[in-house]
Amino acid sequence: MNLINQHGIPMWGRLAEPPGDINWLDFDARTPMGGRRPSWQKQFLFKHFDFYSVVNPQFTFGCGLVRLGLVNSTFAYLHTPERGLHHRQFDLPGDWGLTLDMHPFGESGWVHPFKRDHWLRSVRSANQRELEFQFGEHFHGRVILDCDASAVLALNTPIANTGFAYAQKTSGCPVAGEIHLGRDLHLINPQADGCYHDWTAGYLRRETFWNWACATGVNSNGQRVAVNLARGVNETSAHENVVWIDAGRHDLPLIHFEYNRDQVSKPWRVYSSCGVVDLMFTPQGSVHDHRNLLVLASRFNQCFGEFTGTIGLSGGERVSVNGLRGWCEDHYAKW
Repeated sequence: MNLINQHGIPMWGRLAEPPGDINWLDFDARTPMGGRRPSWQKQFLFKHFDFYSVVNPQFTFGCGLVRLGLVNSTFAYLHTPERGLHHRQFDLPGDWGLTLDMHPFGESGWVHPFKRDHWLRSVRSANQRELEFQFGEHFHGRVILDCDASAVLALNTPIANTGFAYAQKTSGCPVAGEIHLGRDLHLINPQADGCYHDWTAGYLRRETFWNWACATGVNSNGQRVAVNLARGVNETSAHENVVWIDAGRHDLPLIHFEYNRDQVSKPWRVYSSCGVVDLMFTPQGSVHDHRNLLVLASRFNQCFGEFTGTIGLSGGERVSVNGLRGWCEDHYAKW
């Protein structure tokens, strides 16, 4: 079944499984006052991002592509305690270089028009997510997530009275592959390393903001744990706050983020009013992008580091995240 029906109305809320197609051009897109938008406006208003990440004590890796309508951006970074941060990013106009497949299970790619050794490929199937990338001779790699289809989080929420946001998130599963940077080879350990994949598409607000947190890996009790928490964007009628324990998914309540927005490298607190979630996050590095181009703007801070604290489950059990690594994000965008 497609996400959007023959009347231009999407399915809403948590979905039992990902839809067959994000048929975004069929959406009954309106202005805030109810006027129908023409197809040419839909092309510029539709947003999409596809993000992969891997974390362990030896390195933190992130890679993705972003479609903003006016421009597209592709990036990858690798941080190690010994060598610090290596970050590459490429911005191109419109959909130049992009080959997007808007089926949740499909294949998308990006190729730089003038640098043929700069490319990215993302392949998504029911039980696997695979990323391959090369950004020049010295920075390339492959990441494979083996996921249980029943544990994938898929949801679609209204964005004001003008749009929708479909999010498909995968974490807490075995991950394999390797990352090459110069002469350094970083092997991914399927038994212990944490991972995350976010595939989001929709008509988002012209100006939007969110916080996001993810802790992922194997805890001291030998449990494979992944926590996904957010505020902003996906909060109308459904939210994305969940924890995966050994591939089983459990719902969590709404979340508060406390942090110093002027000094995001200081500790963060991520918690719920009811006490089910009580986490502290200590950043150990970050990727940021602060640009104001008037038409487009970004204040993006993605911090990576270590979590401590506990998550409560419905049966009263509390799951430790002490020592798990992951990310906290502060992101404003005008797009």
